[in-house]
Amino acid sequence: MTDTDYMHRALALAEQGRGLASPGAMVGAVLVNGGAIAGEGFYTYEGIEHAEVRALRQAGERSRGATVYTNLEPCSHTGRTPPCAKALIESGITRVVTAMEDPNPAVHGNGIRMLRGAGIAVDCGLLESAARRLNEAFATYKTEARPFGVLKLGMTFDGKIASRSGQSRWITSEQSRAIVQKIRHGCDALITGSGTVLVDNPRLTDRSGLPRRRPLLRVVLDRRGRLHDGLRLFESDSVLVFTENESLRLARAEIVVGHSELRSIAGHLAKREIQSFMMECGPDLSYAALTSGIIDKMVAFIAPKILGGREVPAFGAEGAKTLDDAVALDGWAVEPVGPDLMVTVYVHRDH
Repeated sequence: MTDTDYMHRALALAEQGRGLASPGAMVGAVLVNGGAIAGEGFYTYEGIEHAEVRALRQAGERSRGATVYTNLEPCSHTGRTPPCAKALIESGITRVVTAMEDPNPAVHGNGIRMLRGAGIAVDCGLLESAARRLNEAFATYKTEARPFGVLKLGMTFDGKIASRSGQSRWITSEQSRAIVQKIRHGCDALITGSGTVLVDNPRLTDRSGLPRRRPLLRVVLDRRGRLHDGLRLFESDSVLVFTENESLRLARAEIVVGHSELRSIAGHLAKREIQSFMMECGPDLSYAALTSGIIDKMVAFIAPKILGGREVPAFGAEGAKTLDDAVALDGWAVEPVGPDLMVTVYVHRDH
């Protein structure tokens, strides 16, 4: 096996932490000695121990003289655990291959410098693009102090999310809806508007069947205070409602009065250690979220259907006045999902 093969394995291990690592990073580690894997590990928040330490523990004496592959730079500071770089140095390994530097300002190259200072060979950058995509939410959360925002859209070929009578179930295929559940599983919160809740009466739960560390936080923006306890959303806990109506009372929801601006809401969620959120909402809120700067990535499921008409487009509100005002996108990826197309695209930002 090659360095690339081992790094692919580290990335696959890290993926096992999806839903279990936040607000930390998803990290996998593979320890190789004599051309064979001697230890492996991946990080979960509740497990506390970092991936590298788990791999070292599994390898035992075979750590001496070994190479460690990890998708994220070993940490150099004491947080909930001692520094991983220190543990690697003390174990007697001779080489570290890492996909990327840790974007966390508390680390950001210090772990690599610590390892090299101890005489350990370090290679950085193998499969870096894949590693960055895996931990894109963690990077945004650590560098910008806000959650990574994903906007999900299910639409017809002509960009409609419902018929003129309001029917929207189901525009996209069962295969597409299964992927939506996996995306929900990878996020800490799901945001929608009160209009969507009142019309569709959804539960907004994570039905992926995959393990997660904490329940999906369902967030509803209900400026006028129109929600009521009879909605299916309130059949379970973990609901947060933002409103301007001080008289709103709901038995199974936490109510926050104020924070009506979307950036303020995102900031409030960041303080709750919400690393990422997904938005599923109507056209006006979708456009407002996109233009407010809280959305980083969009995932659109496009069904091979045409509804026509002027009603219920994917994006509403007044829209851009000129082409110069358009929201620019980049990083396209298109993938067939059953009869549908899944289009993933990033919102262009001038960093």
